Amino acid sequence: MYILAGDIGGTKAFLQLVYLDHSEIDEFEQPSAQQLYFHCKTLCQQRLLCANFHSLEALILHFLKSIQEFPQDQSVDFACLALPGPVDSDKVDLTNLPWQVDKYKMMHTCQIEHLNFINDFYAAALGVPLVHSDEIIELYHGKRFEDLADITNPASYGNRLVVGAGTGLGVAPIVVVRNQFIPQASEGGHFDFAPISPVQQLILDWLWTKWPHVSYERLLSGSGLQWLYHFFKNHSVSNSYLFFDELEKYDSDIESIEKHLMGAAFANHQVKAQHIDIDGGPSAAEISLLAEQNDEAAQQALIEFVTIYAAFIGASALLWRAPGGVFIAGGIAEKIQYWLKQPYFQQAFLHKGRMTELLENTPVYLVADEELGLKGALLHNFL
Repeated sequence: MYILAGDIGGTKAFLQLVYLDHSEIDEFEQPSAQQLYFHCKTLCQQRLLCANFHSLEALILHFLKSIQEFPQDQSVDFACLALPGPVDSDKVDLTNLPWQVDKYKMMHTCQIEHLNFINDFYAAALGVPLVHSDEIIELYHGKRFEDLADITNPASYGNRLVVGAGTGLGVAPIVVVRNQFIPQASEGGHFDFAPISPVQQLILDWLWTKWPHVSYERLLSGSGLQWLYHFFKNHSVSNSYLFFDELEKYDSDIESIEKHLMGAAFANHQVKAQHIDIDGGPSAAEISLLAEQNDEAAQQALIEFVTIYAAFIGASALLWRAPGGVFIAGGIAEKIQYWLKQPYFQQAFLHKGRMTELLENTPVYLVADEELGLKGALLHNFL
C-alpha cells in the first residue's frame, strides 16, 4: 500500500511517500495509528520550493515521477496533505500562496485513491507526540514541572498548545479527551496585534499606514521580521524590554519613560503616513546574519520579534489553557534559538498582570524538528 504525506508551507513543501506491507503488522490484532506509522517504509522524502511550481498538482506529480521505487502506472492508495489556511471544504484557497486546491481534481490528476486535506498546524499538533525528546528544547521551565514533560503521554500534564511562525503564523490547541490528544485547527495567527509597550504602539501606528488591519501574522512571520528591521532602521527608538526595565527600576510615570527612551515626538505617539515597502531590503535570513554581525537595527528587530512572539504565546496560553506546555514549531524558531533564550522572552511571556501566576506554571518548549507537520500528515492517514 502506497501512502503519501505532505506538509505544504508558504515557501517550502515537504513530501514523503511510504509503503506499508500489511503482512508486517499481522501480529497486531487491532494496530493503532502509531503502530502503523512506525511500520511504514519510506521510499522517498523531499523538500521542494513552492515558487518553482504553478500548482500543487504540478509539485506532487514532479515528486512522484522522481521516485524510482514507485511504478509510474501505480496509483497512490492514501494521501493526506497539510495545507496553510482554513480547510472547510473540498476546495481550499491557500494562505500566502496563489493556489486553489481542488480535492477531486487532484485525485484525478495525481492518481490518488483516497485524499484528505487538513490544516497545517493541526498536522503539527498531531506530530508532537512523534518527536524525539532530543528535539524538544526547554525555553521556560514552568514551576509545576521537575523535568521535561513526557510528550507521548496525554495523561501526564493535560492540554497543550502548538504555535509557530514561518511564512505565516499558525496556532493549534490540543485537548486531552479520554486519554488521547485531540488537536483543533484554528486561525489564531490572525488575531489583532495588541501592543504591550509604547514602541509596539508606534509599530502598529506605522503599519496602519499600509494595512487597515494588522494581525500578529503581519509581524510574526518571515516578512514580519523584515518589517521590524525596516522600522528600526528608520526610527531611533528603544526596544520594549527597556521600557519594562525602567518601570521596574524607577517606578516612573509612563510619559517620562517614553520621552527618555523614545524622544518627545514619539512619546506623543506621532508617526507620519508614508510609503513603506520591504522590497529590495534584506531577507529574514539575512537579517539574522546581520544581527550576528552586530548590526543594530537587525538586533533590535530580532529582540522585538521575540518580545512580540512571547507576548502572543502568553496571550494564546490564556485563551487556550495549556498546562501541558506550549510547543513552538514553525520555520523560524529553530533558527533564532539564541534570541528566544534571552531574558526578554520570559519577561514578555509572563507579562500578564493578574494572570502572571497562571503562566508561571506553563512550560514552553521549542520543537527543533522541521518535519513536525509531515509526521502529523502521515499519521493522519491512519486515523
